[in-house]
Amino acid sequence: MSTDLTLPRPVSPPHVVRLELDTFSGVDRPALAAWFGSLFTDLLAPLCPASVEELVAVARDYTPSDTTPWGPPGYARLLLSTGEFTLPSWTAALADLPPFLRVQLVRLDFQGLPLVEDGWSAEVLIKDDPAFPHQVVVTASRSLFGGWISLAAQQGWLSALRSGAALVRACGGWITLDRAGVRTAHEVAAGVGLDESLFMAAELARGPHWATLLGPRQVAALGGVQEVCSSAPCFSVQDLGGGRILLQLTEHLDDVPEDALRALTEFLRPVLH
Repeated sequence: MSTDLTLPRPVSPPHVVRLELDTFSGVDRPALAAWFGSLFTDLLAPLCPASVEELVAVARDYTPSDTTPWGPPGYARLLLSTGEFTLPSWTAALADLPPFLRVQLVRLDFQGLPLVEDGWSAEVLIKDDPAFPHQVVVTASRSLFGGWISLAAQQGWLSALRSGAALVRACGGWITLDRAGVRTAHEVAAGVGLDESLFMAAELARGPHWATLLGPRQVAALGGVQEVCSSAPCFSVQDLGGGRILLQLTEHLDDVPEDALRALTEFLRPVLH
């Protein structure tokens, strides 16, 4: 007999869940393709299987410049409409893209237009510039979960963050609710630009989040692995090896009290902008 792990209703308004990993390491593309394929199949495809069917457009004509080193128009959009998403198709698309490029998977509506509020997207920014981090970003609307996100789904996102962190040797990362912009809530509040945040991603965390992945330099600045594991004011603290620690602030993604967030912010103060 299955157990219903969905949190009680009433259902709150739609929100978005965002997972991000930052890394300065070289990216193993075949391994990244396999990880991303599993993440896509396990976390995103079940949310809207009718629209996850075929790659219909891939832009490959972007050339980096001093004024547009990344981001629009420096990205390739893999738009999904009708057909079937497969790991071979994703692997082939990833391998065929220039090394300095953003790849985005976006859910489409019945007219073939990207959905915003009720959709999902997943993104990989692959760059060969050693001074600027690669990024992996996954976003899904909470409305797709029926308003509440079950513990089982939350554990799936945490598992993806852990495995992705090991794969790309991440210098930092996070999972949060309600923030879909390219800058985190902390970066906006502190007036920190995205370029500054990414260039400092190895040394400084990009804010306190429900799940906060600390990289080796951040952990060292906080006193080391033992100190962080024993002192972090979090529901769960996991030593992932390699100097990386994953902090889970509360048991439920939907329930993050202000006092808990303040305590984590104070703990992370030495590695925040």
